[in-house]
Amino acid sequence: MTTLVVLLRTVSLLAFAAPLLLGVSKRHGEHGTRARQEGRSRAPVVANLSAFGLFFPALLIFSGSPEATLALPLALSGCFLALAGAALVLRSRAELGPAWSFVPRADHGLVTTGPYRLVRHPIYLGFALLALGEALAFGSWPALLIVLFAVVPTFAWRAGAEEKLLSRALGTCYAVYRQQTGMIIPYRAGIPLLLLAAALLPLTCAVPGRNWWTGESNDRPLPLVRGGLHMDRPSRVWIDTDAACNGGKADLDDCLAMLVLMNAPDLEIVGISTVFGNVPLSIVDRTTRDLVGRVAGSSNIPVHSGSSRALKVGRTTSVEPAHAALERALERGPLTIVSLGPLTNIAATLHRRPELADNIGLLVSVMGRRPGHVFHPAEGRSSGGILFGHGPIFRDFNFAKDETSASIVLGLAQHISLTPYAAAREVMVTRRDLARMKNAPGAAAWLADRARPWLDYWEADIGLPGFYPFDALAALYVLQPQHFSCAKVSAWIAADDQLPLPWRVALGSTGLLVGVETDRPQITRASGSVTYCGGVGDGLKDVLMDLLTRQDP
Repeated sequence: MTTLVVLLRTVSLLAFAAPLLLGVSKRHGEHGTRARQEGRSRAPVVANLSAFGLFFPALLIFSGSPEATLALPLALSGCFLALAGAALVLRSRAELGPAWSFVPRADHGLVTTGPYRLVRHPIYLGFALLALGEALAFGSWPALLIVLFAVVPTFAWRAGAEEKLLSRALGTCYAVYRQQTGMIIPYRAGIPLLLLAAALLPLTCAVPGRNWWTGESNDRPLPLVRGGLHMDRPSRVWIDTDAACNGGKADLDDCLAMLVLMNAPDLEIVGISTVFGNVPLSIVDRTTRDLVGRVAGSSNIPVHSGSSRALKVGRTTSVEPAHAALERALERGPLTIVSLGPLTNIAATLHRRPELADNIGLLVSVMGRRPGHVFHPAEGRSSGGILFGHGPIFRDFNFAKDETSASIVLGLAQHISLTPYAAAREVMVTRRDLARMKNAPGAAAWLADRARPWLDYWEADIGLPGFYPFDALAALYVLQPQHFSCAKVSAWIAADDQLPLPWRVALGSTGLLVGVETDRPQITRASGSVTYCGGVGDGLKDVLMDLLTRQDP
């Protein structure tokens, strides 16, 4: 795919070169006409050339990686746009013939044929399309900004200067012509062209490039160890959740994770804390208590209400019941914390009592990704759903809801394991699985009923026959680490320079990123060492379903 991107970018450069070479050859035949023009008519030309003087360095210096997620669809779109712009410029200059000049002239008469039947300055429109196509093809967002805020405005300035000269020279004839045509955008064709561009752009989603279809970057793979790293089964577990299995189109993976842990034999759950996230805290509280009350033998597990909003630097944080309860649990000895939502409760506790970080035997969190990875749920497995299987796009949700807390925890906790999106996509819950849960007793059947709207959403909008049980994998990792492929890696919180600009705007530029030590940038908000479990083995789905439908916890 990289070779194709480079080829398309080269073609777009050649498309720009053709009109420029034609312009040089035509200037040789002109004598003193331009020198006699008024000095002020040259100012728009100088400004326009200066804009291009900024454009070309920005295009080459800040060009996007040819291996980036959007490189191929952008290169295709940009190349086609550049070729269309070049064709328009060449056709328009051919129509003008010897009348073309670099500065406004009125001694050539009025040309109203060819592209000039629709627009008065088609050459400027063509060059604007060329520049826009170049910026897209190269994935250069600084160059795109220069096009929009320097190249296009100076073309409009040039057109305005020429309009004044032609109006004085041609009088009524030119006034009638102005009423019948657009200056740079055709009156009649402008809106249809915009609608056509809007309709054709999504077609680039059908390009079968691996990066674009999967959302993955082309970073070197991490040294994941099949079978996981050695980890003793925990004796004491704390669950921190933003459960949302209250019906409607809500993600119920928190509830699946809690049910797995509550159904696991010989596991002591010393407490559950609630935190804002998928839904407001009040709904999380009610949902969590409802689920705990439905699991046989679990009604004695205490549920503590926690943080209702993200931590902010410089803002006083109140001590919630969950913070005090987690603090007491850590004081009693080593504790495994399974964090299914934002890390706010854990961060608030460690911020007050940083020495308690030594008693976190293991913190399992559902977040983290490789640089440049965009979460396309379909992951190239379906052409259905939104945008030919490319949408909707998911954020690294738990991290994005409270970046400050993630920074605090990464800087203090010594034993962190991440079960990220990359691992969750290896397990899928389907209608057949929900039917099995429906036939199970108690909470499993209750959850199956609440899962149907969420499954409907995945089938209709994402185009997959099931959903990924993201948070449930954190619970499974605690119980069955041998089913995971993991590696000890560096983790850092910083701006993701490999993420294309549209995704930085839509998803946020900062991420909890993982890689080898040499990948870590020098400037970060926080950094540390984590166990990253980016893959799972065969049989984990069976373990999940057995625990969800277990009758005698």
